[in-house]
Amino acid sequence: MTCPYCQSHRLQKLKRTTDLGYLRFRCRECGRKSNERTGTPFNFLEFPTDIVFEIVLYRLRYKLSLRNPAEMFLLRGFQFTHEAVRDWEARFAPLLAERCVAGAKGKWAAAGT
Repeated sequence: MTCPYCQSHRLQKLKRTTDLGYLRFRCRECGRKSNERTGTPFNFLEFPTDIVFEIVLYRLRYKLSLRNPAEMFLLRGFQFTHEAVRDWEARFAPLLAERCVAGAKGKWAAAGT
């Protein structure tokens, strides 16, 4: 992993993790702290990345209303609003679509050979 600020490879892994359990690092070059999600679109999420992607995937795949995922995940202990679902869909649906298309192209190319 490289430092998201100075691109150095001299990172020191810290013992403490973030509240969501992500690893934390300190750069030995610039002295700044970062975690696994620093510099990514997922950096300021208050929920685990896999949960957010699951919510967006459910919303797109099953054509749920904005309020349905909020009700479904409330049973699992995650509390968020339907507006958060809208924001997450706007941010992460293009990333999911890009990954799906890239994955499908690789499978089709492998199947054709």
